[in-house]
Amino acid sequence: MVTEIELKYSLLENNEQAKPEQVKTTISQLLFEQEITFVQQEKQLSNHYFDTANLTLRKNRIALRTRATQSFDEAKRFEQTIKTSGTVIAGLHQRPEYNVDIVDAQPVISLFPDTIFQPDIDINLLQQQIVELFSTHFTRHIWLVSFADAQVEIAFDCGEVACQDYASKPRIYEIELELVSGDAKALLKLTKLLFSQLSLRPGQLTKAARGYALYHESIATAPEVENKPTNDTVIVEQLSLPMIELPKKTELHSAFTYGIEFSLNQLQLCVDSYVETPSLNTLSKVSEQLILLRQGFWLFESLVAPDEQVIRKELSYFIRTIHWVENARYIQALINKQSSYQKENLVNQELITKLQLRQSRYPRESQVLTLLHSERFNNLQIDLLSLLLNRNSDDKLKADSNNSLVDFASKHLTDSTTILSDELAKLQKPQGFTSIELYLTAHSLLIRALLTTSWFSCLFAEPESDIVKRFNMPWLDIKQGISELQSLSLLQQQLVHLPKQESKLSQWLTIKSENLITALDQSRDKALTMKPYWS
Repeated sequence: MVTEIELKYSLLENNEQAKPEQVKTTISQLLFEQEITFVQQEKQLSNHYFDTANLTLRKNRIALRTRATQSFDEAKRFEQTIKTSGTVIAGLHQRPEYNVDIVDAQPVISLFPDTIFQPDIDINLLQQQIVELFSTHFTRHIWLVSFADAQVEIAFDCGEVACQDYASKPRIYEIELELVSGDAKALLKLTKLLFSQLSLRPGQLTKAARGYALYHESIATAPEVENKPTNDTVIVEQLSLPMIELPKKTELHSAFTYGIEFSLNQLQLCVDSYVETPSLNTLSKVSEQLILLRQGFWLFESLVAPDEQVIRKELSYFIRTIHWVENARYIQALINKQSSYQKENLVNQELITKLQLRQSRYPRESQVLTLLHSERFNNLQIDLLSLLLNRNSDDKLKADSNNSLVDFASKHLTDSTTILSDELAKLQKPQGFTSIELYLTAHSLLIRALLTTSWFSCLFAEPESDIVKRFNMPWLDIKQGISELQSLSLLQQQLVHLPKQESKLSQWLTIKSENLITALDQSRDKALTMKPYWS
């Protein structure tokens, strides 16, 4: 058995530099310029993945694969592999694997050690039941690199995932960096060099995971997801919070790394979703995960080393860079033909044109994709990965294990809620400011309090428990109401630029705002009387 340690990255395929020949040239040229020794190879790989009809292996977190490999002027070689469950952090995959040479593409399970399988699994019966579920076929371009006292294999894979006669064949177009020998830090340093020349993003899903997804898609009797109109017209989605499920017995020194790892994985899944189907709502989720990551650096500031604080500044940079997405969502909702504004014939064409002009000034999808595959964004994620690896291996960081995480979390939940409550209490007797201004001012405090809840609520109650839902609901209602206020404010700003006064729309906005403030006041009053579930 060996433990495979590798980083996986998907390539952005929207420019000339992403063509296979150009990618190969770019990697070779980069290694030459950095005076890094390497040996280059090319192989044709065909992988076949097996399981039983009821997915016995998958349920036991085992992947069974046979691989046919053929290099130039060499005979085809066959190997069977079992990979067991491992970890995935920010595109870094670590999994135990067992490899055995075989004579053809059919697996022989008895050649593997019995200890891989659960005691109740009959190996002979399993051999009879396994069938091929899907396959992958790709050309692998390899650079075996000697770098910083380590050996790293860079692999550029081009091909497809296939499932028998199923028409859909998702493309494989990715870079893998596998640590052959030496320190994993060399793997990270070499990866950073690639960021400078290639448009990449971390890959959360293995080829096997993509294959299983394709298999389930191929046998589905009906599409699992119906075609629905884009959600970009919806300003406020289902009221919920992303919850970091910290285990209750987590020690204080581990809570920070656990939350960062969880949020980083979620961030990368959101980026994948945006790449697959770009939308403003999905980009808003990317922003949300960045903000959740930064909140962790604020909450655990006393435990964060000075050199790690740089990461928080980088998170703030990207949060500011895509902050425009919220305004873009508001405008998208305003100009949509199904919006309440247009259904009531309140928005004339001239105003719609002005809103569309403003919308056009925001970054295009191609620009967002470039940002999400940029060197700086990748460096941020690799720095977060380095932080996690360093902290998981540093015993000195465990010196604070006697401190109570529950007490730490309770204090932060109480402090953030108290500060927010004090600000909202001013609305009961507003002095010098309108209610709208005070609610908009309270927005940042509300977000910080909700993010603190995201980090710590699972220490005191189950994620979906009624007690948490009841406590959060009025705060989430206020968040929704403030979002609607921001939308109305944006529309009000555009009215002053029209050549003639839109009295009907102005009157409607005034009534709408007053009704919204009334609803917000009711939610505020309820929120201020809620008893904290953590004390």
